[in-house]
Amino acid sequence: MKKEIDDIDGLILQAEDALQAGDIARLIVLYERMALHGAVGAVARIGELYETGYRHRSHTFEKNLDQAVEWYQKAILENNDPLAHLGLGRIYYEGSETLRKDMVKAGEHLRIAYENKLPQAGIYLGAMSMFGTGVVKNVADAEKFFLTAATGGFPIAYRYLANMAASSGRFIRTIEMLIKEFIYTLKLKIQDRDHPNLWSLPK
Repeated sequence: MKKEIDDIDGLILQAEDALQAGDIARLIVLYERMALHGAVGAVARIGELYETGYRHRSHTFEKNLDQAVEWYQKAILENNDPLAHLGLGRIYYEGSETLRKDMVKAGEHLRIAYENKLPQAGIYLGAMSMFGTGVVKNVADAEKFFLTAATGGFPIAYRYLANMAASSGRFIRTIEMLIKEFIYTLKLKIQDRDHPNLWSLPK
C-alpha cells in the first residue's frame, strides 16, 4: 500500500512538471498511470484537456471534442466520475461538429455533477432554467443554481444574477451582483481568469 501511495505522489509531481513545461502528451500518459493506481478524476482530466486544448508558450495542444467525449464516457463507465459528467454535460449543452446538441442529455449529466458538489454545473443549469431550455422555465431555480456557482468560485454567475435582477427592476441588487463579480474575479489566480470553462457563456 505504501509503495502505491508513493507512486501516486511521484506521478502527481511529474504531472505538475509536465504541465509547467507544456508537455501535454506526457501529462496524459501520467494521468493514465494515475488512473491505474486508482486516482479518481485522472481519466476525466484527460477529457478536459481534449475539451479545452492547451497553449503554453511555443507548445500547442489542439482541442478534440470527439476524444474528450470518449475519455469522459470512459470515466463515467469506470467510476461514474462527477467531473466527467460535468464535461460531457458541457459538450452536450453546446454541441460539436460530430455530437448533436442535446439539452436533455446535457441536463442529466449536469444534474449529476451539481448534486456531487461541482458548482460550475450551476451556470449551465441556471441558464437552462432561466430561458426554459430543455426544462420548464423556473426563475427561482435559476437563481438558486447561479448562487451555487457564484459562491463556488465562478464569478460569471454573478453577472447572470445581475441580469436577472435588472430585468425585474431590482437595480440595487443589480449593482451588488456586479460588484461581487468584480471582487471575486480579482481574487482568482491570474492563470485562471481566462480559463475557457470558467468564462465561456452558455449559449
